[in-house]
Amino acid sequence: MNAFLHIAKREVSILFSYKTNFIFTIVLPFVSMLFFNTLLQDGVPRDLPIAVVDFDQSALSRNLISQFNATPELNVSYAPLTQKEGEALIRTGDIYGLITIPNHFEKDLKQGKQTKVINQFNGNLLLPGGLEDKTFKQVIGTLSASANIQKQLKNGVVVKQAKTNFQPISANNHVLSNPFTNYSYYLNSGFLTMFFQIFVILTTIYSFGSDFKYRKGQKLYKISKGNTFVILMAKVFPYTLWFFFVGLLMYFSMFVLQDFPLLGNKFALLAGLLLLIISSQAFAVFFISISKSLRQALTLGSGFAATSLSFSGITFPVFGMPIAMQWLSQLFPFTHFFELFLDQTQRGIPVFYSFYAIASLVILSILPLLAGWSKLKKLLLKGEFLHRI
Repeated sequence: MNAFLHIAKREVSILFSYKTNFIFTIVLPFVSMLFFNTLLQDGVPRDLPIAVVDFDQSALSRNLISQFNATPELNVSYAPLTQKEGEALIRTGDIYGLITIPNHFEKDLKQGKQTKVINQFNGNLLLPGGLEDKTFKQVIGTLSASANIQKQLKNGVVVKQAKTNFQPISANNHVLSNPFTNYSYYLNSGFLTMFFQIFVILTTIYSFGSDFKYRKGQKLYKISKGNTFVILMAKVFPYTLWFFFVGLLMYFSMFVLQDFPLLGNKFALLAGLLLLIISSQAFAVFFISISKSLRQALTLGSGFAATSLSFSGITFPVFGMPIAMQWLSQLFPFTHFFELFLDQTQRGIPVFYSFYAIASLVILSILPLLAGWSKLKKLLLKGEFLHRI
């Protein structure tokens, strides 16, 4: 017990005396929270600039333009006279979409003829281009429905039947991920916790690595009387407590300050946070044990943490990956944490169905330590890395 307290107190003093440790542990976690909470504060992009070429210049075409302007996503910022002027604005990036209303637009609609409104947008810009196209289709769909129903009403069809005739099959959509279509809810959840994991891994690596870099491993071994487990627990315990506190503040910024949805079990979220910290520390210790220098360990740790974003399903769904990649994704603690997080926040799934994610985090908190234990012990006996870089 005395050895544990001695090493733990030493670790706390190192935290405030080593600039790198202090930055990784205290400064950067709060900077990342401030950055991401500010970056996506609105949740959904608003007032995307578009242009409308109105060749009809009728009351109905002006009404259509006003409907585009009335949506929160779009803002008709330009009214070019020709198609070429509008397309030039897309190429220069001044607008995200160009809508063209043809001649005789109002006349054709009143005569029951089909007419086309052209929408051009930059598909390379996935988020603004997708939002512009989605909003365009909603507005045009509403106008088309109104025109169709009005035509039926003139022929003596009652309103209810007219609506049924226009859309005999209605869709009942259930969005499983990000049902609120709020990019802050989805992206902030991923980015904040991913960067949180990076800081946990790098702090743990630097905590152990600095001792081996400056040949202090044998000193730790003597203090603990050869007990590797005591060294491990004493060195990571202060950081586990601290990062759990930081994680609680991160949750506070999400669920209280930004009002993220919390439809599931709060205790499961807290357990997931603690397991993410412990499993990340376990992998950090493994990278230390197999590395020949502090630089190599930091490279392995940062690469592992950054790669975990790609395998978590945020940028591309896990079930859409090749089978080999799906299996590989199970080796990353962040994959299971993020699944648990979504289940207990946005999806509101009972904890029972998140058992696989919780069990996986427990396993990934143990396996890396077992894999690197003998090498870590040899490293402590030697007291230093093979290379001092």
